Formats: sequence, C-alpha cells, structure tokens
Amino acid sequence: MKIKYYILIFLCFLFFSCTESDIKEIENLKAMIENLKSDLENIDVEKEDVVRLLDSLKSRLENLKQQIDSETDIKKEEGSPFLSKYDGTIWADSENYYSNFSDIKFSNSEYFISFFNLAVNTTYCEGWKKGETIYDGLKWNIKIKKDDEDVFWFDYEYYGFSEDIEYTITYKYEVIDSRLNFSSTDDQIFIFNPSERNYSKDSVDTGEIIELEGCTFY
Repeated sequence: MKIKYYILIFLCFLFFSCTESDIKEIENLKAMIENLKSDLENIDVEKEDVVRLLDSLKSRLENLKQQIDSETDIKKEEGSPFLSKYDGTIWADSENYYSNFSDIKFSNSEYFISFFNLAVNTTYCEGWKKGETIYDGLKWNIKIKKDDEDVFWFDYEYYGFSEDIEYTITYKYEVIDSRLNFSSTDDQIFIFNPSERNYSKDSVDTGEIIELEGCTFY
C-alpha cells in the first residue's frame, strides 16, 4: 500500500508544469524514489515492474529539472522585456529644461535606470541597479515587481544606515501612446515625453555636474 501511495503522488506531480522553485522538490522526490527502491528488498511485490516504474519516474524528473535549468538560462540571457524594448531611451519634462522631475534613462544593463536632475548651478546624475546597494554607508534594495513590454514596476527599499527597512516606495512606469506615465506610492504622478536633449557632459547647460553611484552620462 505504501508503494502505491507514493506512486500516485509521483504520477499526479508529473501532470503539472514545473518552475524554477520546483527544483528542490524534484531533488527531494528523486531521493524518495531511491529510498523506495531500497525498501522493495523487504516487500513481497513484483519488484522488477516497480523498479522499472520508479526509474522511469526518476528519469522524467531529471528531464524536468534540465528543462527548468535551460528555460532559466534563456530568460537570464533575454533579460527584461521592458528594458530590452526601451534600452537607451531617455524621457524628460519637455516643457521645462529645469524640471521638478529628473530626466530618466532606461538601460538593459546592471544600472537599469538613471536620473538626471538638471539645475542651473549643479546637476546630479545617479543610477540604480537591481538588488542591494551600499553607497557611502547608505543602504537600499530594489526588487522588480512587474516587468512587461510596456509596464515596469519596482520596489525601492531604503535602509539608510540601519539594518531595518525605514520605508518602501513602489515606482510604476508605463508607456502609453509613446509617453511615459509615472506614479509612485509616495503620491508622485507625472507624464514624460521622449527627450531630444544631448546628455553628454559638455552639452548639459549647468554649472557643475556631480556624478553619483551608477551615473550614465554619455
């Protein structure tokens, strides 16, 4: 009865598609199969048929694991749907050169978003990357929440000098009719247009440029 019970579990499992999170489960099931094969030595059943079935199940699990690994590698190579489409694009407040909102550049690279805060006396340039960053002792962490061709959301978790999160802001970007719609959970809302400005250091109309972590001036 014990053998039949586990076989039913395995058969049901194989009807479902696997994801990356199932890899550990697959390894556990493979180990259980090996244990069941050992238990057969003391059970009066048609051992050859059961062993053949268990070997078949184990082979199927191994194929699933390889498929998951392969699909994961492909996704890593392809990268972000949104950043792949809008790689290198820059968005700005087209009506104001010195805007209250920083100009934004998307990049399909380590620093996926850059901010150009243009001002008369001093311009700041800063970039963010996915995951944890510690800069001058300050710590923050960025987690991607939604990533489609025209929609991109991420959480910005700010720690400051602490080990605990002080606050979290969700940034939401969506391209609609060739315009970048922006909103955030700290009540910021704006619509950006594609920028035609020159972002080389020598061309920016400002007194001084301060390049911070991840700055991507030309």
